[in-house]
Amino acid sequence: MRKTIDQVAQLAKVSKATVSRVLNNSPKVTEETRERVMKVVKELGYYPSAMARRLTTNKAETIGLIIPAPHDRTFGNPFYTEIIRGFAHQAKIKKYDLLLFTNEHKFNYSQLFYDRRVDGLLLIGVKRNDKGIIQLSKKEFPYILTGKIDYEDANYIDAENRRGAYRAVSYLANLNHKKIAYIGGSFEFVFNQERFEGYLSALQDHNLEYGKELTMESISTQESGYEAMRKILKFSPIPTAVFAANDLDAIGAMKAVKEKGLRIPEDIAFIGFDDIQLASFMDPPLTTVRQPIFEMGTTAINLLVGMIEGRVKGAQQIELPTQLIIRKSSGKIRMCK
Repeated sequence: MRKTIDQVAQLAKVSKATVSRVLNNSPKVTEETRERVMKVVKELGYYPSAMARRLTTNKAETIGLIIPAPHDRTFGNPFYTEIIRGFAHQAKIKKYDLLLFTNEHKFNYSQLFYDRRVDGLLLIGVKRNDKGIIQLSKKEFPYILTGKIDYEDANYIDAENRRGAYRAVSYLANLNHKKIAYIGGSFEFVFNQERFEGYLSALQDHNLEYGKELTMESISTQESGYEAMRKILKFSPIPTAVFAANDLDAIGAMKAVKEKGLRIPEDIAFIGFDDIQLASFMDPPLTTVRQPIFEMGTTAINLLVGMIEGRVKGAQQIELPTQLIIRKSSGKIRMCK
């Protein structure tokens, strides 16, 4: 049978209000009373219900996690699994629960706060023109996005997308590649545009020509990367290298190249972005731009809890550094053709 606060109060010879103060670390009780109550709590194995805590603290002790709708194929990207693992790890440390929502139809973010269902929000996969985020900011509700949007006061955590892409394409240019193709996701998401801008900047700085026919949009899946690469291979001459703005596109594109009877990296070199676990198990292993996905998740929780508890104020905007992980798919220096 579940123990009750009445039993704790009776055995500790204090009121229910005093038990509540002890459990919520109130300074309004003496150390002697605190020790007596906690001794009874431990002996009984008592723990307060979530509802009781909410009534006492006026907090849900819950963070809402809003993810893309199940029919959105991009949600199959392992990036999401890893960042959610970071969220869950740090939320447990901070003693907050995660409550999952899917972003379908016209989702009312603010209503979650009005209903007292959550104390803050984490949002994954938000498109650049999402007007709901502006309302959250204006009403000063605590939230963190994983990725920028077109709103300068938005709270977000992201990776250095532009710099990471620039480093990857520069690496290919330094290996003597002259025709470098690009496969990447929709500009509905700012990070995709930033990675494309990094690609263009590297081409310009290395005096390489940009070819529109070598630029393919995808939906960031293996299938879309495969189809994009098949289109690229129809042009002549074919590129000697490909920068894919995410690993799934790169993996799909590599499959298309192999089916064509071409070798990686001898005929076409590859670099991806993300460093999902599958990247290192490819044949050959995929060179990629590593973004600290798990750390992005833990950092987002730390920021959000600080905002909820009033310790962190103002717009929070963090970009974590990326790292180019060199594997066999990018090859070695080649002779000019």
